[in-house]
Amino acid sequence: MEFTELTNVNEVIAYVKTFGVMAPLVAFGLFVVQAALPVFPYVILAAAGGLLFGFKMGFLLSWSGALVGATIAYWVCRLLGADWAERKLKQRFGYDVSRTDNWLAFWGIVAARIVPVIPTPVINAVAAISGVSFWNFFFSSAIGKIPSAVLYTGLGLALFKAQDLKLALAILGLIIFLAVGGRYFAKGRIFHFSNRN
Repeated sequence: MEFTELTNVNEVIAYVKTFGVMAPLVAFGLFVVQAALPVFPYVILAAAGGLLFGFKMGFLLSWSGALVGATIAYWVCRLLGADWAERKLKQRFGYDVSRTDNWLAFWGIVAARIVPVIPTPVINAVAAISGVSFWNFFFSSAIGKIPSAVLYTGLGLALFKAQDLKLALAILGLIIFLAVGGRYFAKGRIFHFSNRN
């Protein structure tokens, strides 16, 4: 089975188990690939990670693998397209990337990571080509990826292993709350920023 064919939790578990003692390393690699180029859903990987390795190890693999993948994607975009994008932004919109508001960039990335609406590659690419510093990107991504890693790993355990409907509904409710709250926070912050300029 090709890893691009991993479309449900059972397939992921079966695929990763075939690697025996190397299974955690393979799972980590899948999270890296998913964050850099999402060819399969993160929620499926995180749920499978929780079921295979338990909540703590599943969370650690999903969070760190996603962070490494996002970092790789950031540097690829930065090295291949940042200069070109900087020139285009300056020519077309008169925007100088050196004027990027670090506070807004940091919390914008955190909110974008928490709210599961913006695709991960878009966040990585925009941060890389819009003048966001690496450490700003790294720490905001590290914080922003914690809720999804916790929730999806826990959701996988609740739905597929424990069959605990109350816990699953509570986790789904928390995901919705974070998504709505993050959206309003980001909207309010962007509105405040645009009024300030």
